[in-house]
Amino acid sequence: MSNKLVDSTSPYLLQHAENPVEWYPWGPEA
Repeated sequence: MSNKLVDSTSPYLLQHAENPVEWYPWGPEA
């Protein structure tokens, strides 16, 4: 499963980067 949060600079998003959910940060792709 691809997770788009691993490239984030936000500490909050990075702490969820390994969750088994296909998260997307807010943006055009979301």
